[in-house]
Amino acid sequence: MAEGGGKQRINGETITGIALVFLALLFIWAGTMNPVWASIMLADYIILAIGVGFIIVGVIAIRRTNRPHSEHASHY
Repeated sequence: MAEGGGKQRINGETITGIALVFLALLFIWAGTMNPVWASIMLADYIILAIGVGFIIVGVIAIRRTNRPHSEHASHY
């Protein structure tokens, strides 16, 4: 994606995190409507936490990728 030296704005971890957060929110909403879904509400919050973790990892990776390179850095 960013092979031309441009800045990367989104990566796979961020997309995965957004998808998991959306899925978890749907499951939590379903838990408010259905007692069977409500019985597994803990798993929904675990999915939500994993999604937020993926988003954080993705943002950290994007910041590292987009960091300007120092002229004094050694490349071995």
